[in-house]
Amino acid sequence: MKKALSLILCCLIVIMSVVPASAASAEAQTAADKLYGLGLFSGTGVDADGAPVYSLDQTLTRQEAITMILSLTGKTEDARKTVSKTHFLDVDPWAIPYVGYAYQQGITAGVSADRFGAHQNVTAAEYLAFLLSCLGYRADEDFVWNHTTVLSNRIGITRDDYADMRVLSRGDAVILSERALHAKLRNSTATLCESTLSLALDEPLALPSDVAGTWYFFNLSGVPAYSGAPYVVLNQNIPVFTTADLSYLPFESYSPLDSLGRCGETFACLGKELMPTGSRESIGQIRPSGWHTVRYDDLIPDKYLFNRCHLIGYQLTAENANERNLITGTRYMNVEGMEPVETVIANYIRRTGNHVLYRVTPVFDGTDLVATGVHLEALSEEDAGKGVKYNLFFYNVQPGIEIDYATGDSRRAAAAPAQPEADPAPERDPGSEASQPGAQAETYTYIVNINPISKKIHLPWCPSVAKMNEQNKWYTEWTLDQLLDAGYTRCKNCNP
Repeated sequence: MKKALSLILCCLIVIMSVVPASAASAEAQTAADKLYGLGLFSGTGVDADGAPVYSLDQTLTRQEAITMILSLTGKTEDARKTVSKTHFLDVDPWAIPYVGYAYQQGITAGVSADRFGAHQNVTAAEYLAFLLSCLGYRADEDFVWNHTTVLSNRIGITRDDYADMRVLSRGDAVILSERALHAKLRNSTATLCESTLSLALDEPLALPSDVAGTWYFFNLSGVPAYSGAPYVVLNQNIPVFTTADLSYLPFESYSPLDSLGRCGETFACLGKELMPTGSRESIGQIRPSGWHTVRYDDLIPDKYLFNRCHLIGYQLTAENANERNLITGTRYMNVEGMEPVETVIANYIRRTGNHVLYRVTPVFDGTDLVATGVHLEALSEEDAGKGVKYNLFFYNVQPGIEIDYATGDSRRAAAAPAQPEADPAPERDPGSEASQPGAQAETYTYIVNINPISKKIHLPWCPSVAKMNEQNKWYTEWTLDQLLDAGYTRCKNCNP
């Protein structure tokens, strides 16, 4: 029985050791073909038909890694002509010109005074350090050599898919190399490929003119008081991004918690590459700042006042129990405010394959532990904001409940005082002249296209609103049921 169990365990170990290589082979093959076609990667030989053999499942040594880096950056010929010598004693003769050149250029260093570690397997941290150096980043200033994934995750070369100490195969290396071609040089808008080959692999990205020309600066004091809608549109829905923010690579970045344990700004370039392929895992172990487990069964459909609210939603980046991405948010803000917007963006990404710049910032008043709200900005890149362009503030409130934002304590709201009988507050008649289609309400919940061909109901941030003729827009406080009863239909894009 013990022998049988041992045999099963051995088989499992073998199977598990094989899975990563085969799982990465499709992406590795594609990356290798691209690099080979550009003349930036050489195989280990050719097959009987003369096709290149890449040997992508082979592990990579440090001296082999250096040759790949020089090939990627177009420096192979320079290294051969320079014939740089090296003081390292463990480098094979064929690799001496490349290691020597890379050492002189500051791309690499040894593992000791006289040894390069030439035959050691290269780790992700080491290979990424080589790539980051080629992009102009400096060790001990921009990154720590054995924790390079902190920076590579932030600029999109890695996506939390490589651990620092992971031993790389040739396939892993070509994946990272191909991604690095699309990365921008340090303090530059040019990519590595544009710098080394004078070749643009990506369609040029540009900010729309209204984003490039905006002078808007978010300030909580400029946000209107909550008046019944879960969000408010800011700066005419024009977000604040710069040309430097534009990215050819998807990435996600999360601020460290502050001294009060509060989340900060999150910033990402969203794409299909980051979206989940499985179900969300448990996040119940996270207790964000100001967290309280409290129920109001008769006031809240899901009973609980607070959710662990993702700043960047799970459907966009597959983030699970990331404490830097979870705040104490009301069920109302999470479900009725943020989720519909996230769904619109997720559907846009799936439909187009485009990328979306996305910044979400929790807004705390002073030393409050619970955020007053969440500021969200989004911009689709490849179509310069035609598909997605938002600047929204979501109120962290729950109708019928008063929240102490300093502590997270809560209580039922006191009943509103009755109006004096002699001076009743006038009620808005949905059929009155001021609320008829075409009348522009000062405050509104929906924007309706009154064109008889359309007759669609839109949420204010819906991208379809920007395409409507202004004379067809009806800004209204009518309820959704009233609009549906009047013959209007829901927009399929924002699904109000």
